[in-house]
Amino acid sequence: MLWGSLIILTGLLLSAYLPYLNPGKYWITGFSGFFFPLLFPVSLLLIPVLWWLKYKKLWWLCGIAVLCCIPAALTTWGVHIFPNNNIAKHPNSQEFTLMTYNTSSMGLMAYKTDKDKAAAIYNVVLKNSPDILCMQEFYSNDKPDLEHHIDSLMQAGHYTYHYFTCDKTGWNTWHYGIALFSRFPIATAQAIPCGESKAGSGSTFLQADLVVQSDTIRVFSVQLTSYMFKGDDYENMKAPGSSGLIHKMRATFRKRASQAEQLAALIAKSPYPTIVCGDFNDTPVSYTYRTVSRNLQDVFLETGRGWGRTLSFLSPSLRIDYILAQRLFRIHGGQVLPTHPSEHFPVMACLSLKKY
Repeated sequence: MLWGSLIILTGLLLSAYLPYLNPGKYWITGFSGFFFPLLFPVSLLLIPVLWWLKYKKLWWLCGIAVLCCIPAALTTWGVHIFPNNNIAKHPNSQEFTLMTYNTSSMGLMAYKTDKDKAAAIYNVVLKNSPDILCMQEFYSNDKPDLEHHIDSLMQAGHYTYHYFTCDKTGWNTWHYGIALFSRFPIATAQAIPCGESKAGSGSTFLQADLVVQSDTIRVFSVQLTSYMFKGDDYENMKAPGSSGLIHKMRATFRKRASQAEQLAALIAKSPYPTIVCGDFNDTPVSYTYRTVSRNLQDVFLETGRGWGRTLSFLSPSLRIDYILAQRLFRIHGGQVLPTHPSEHFPVMACLSLKKY
């Protein structure tokens, strides 16, 4: 009990505080935050067990360790007893809605579209009808007999304006990147280089200035570097003495930390009230999230309860898709929208600019 408890508490503290270090320099810290959602509940359960077994010193130690990790817990779980999931706008108000959604190439797999996945994407967009729609890993095709998702979404969702980064093009008509659709005018928009990605999305940040009810706001839609594991990576991991997978993860940590710092600098320099949304490919207890979210409001933490899971596989604790808003915005409601079959779940918020 003594050694088991000490191992758990040491792991808890390391998982909460190692992410303060840049994984680009200290790569081992990139792994630590993944374990926090498991270690914190286990440590909470240890407290009554140690008290019942009358391990007084260990009970105090466990309580202190848990208290030290409360800040990390408050970025991991939504703690609202009555979550505010109302994402509908009030009539004749200054409110607007925004959705972020990693579409996993609009259901495209092996150059064929999964009709069920594509239909689920359209259904959740049309049902919730966001004023601003930000899509990462977006795919559209100019070929007449294939899916031109840009035109289809603009028509189905009644969007007048759009911007597409088009980070990758294959065979002249297959386009991949980050897309933004809007019912508000786009004053300016650009794709800001942030690295290289063979998948297309993840090579740039989409930056757009929108004129929302006579005010200009800036929206960043991003997908930070993912591990992009393939079948042979998992096979190599099983090989004796293999280190290829570790090297790939170390390179990913370094790139993602650099992207987080670049994005944070862009947010700090923005002349307009700013919203950041997208797929960070990292957990709330991570250097990535802490760097980008500094001085920003997390829509889920402000309105939600529980895990806020946005990835449909691997773990029920994975929240890696976010909407973050500067404090110049008022958050009226937010919701993660479980969408099946879909790899990522969209996140949607109802917002307005504060008027002083």
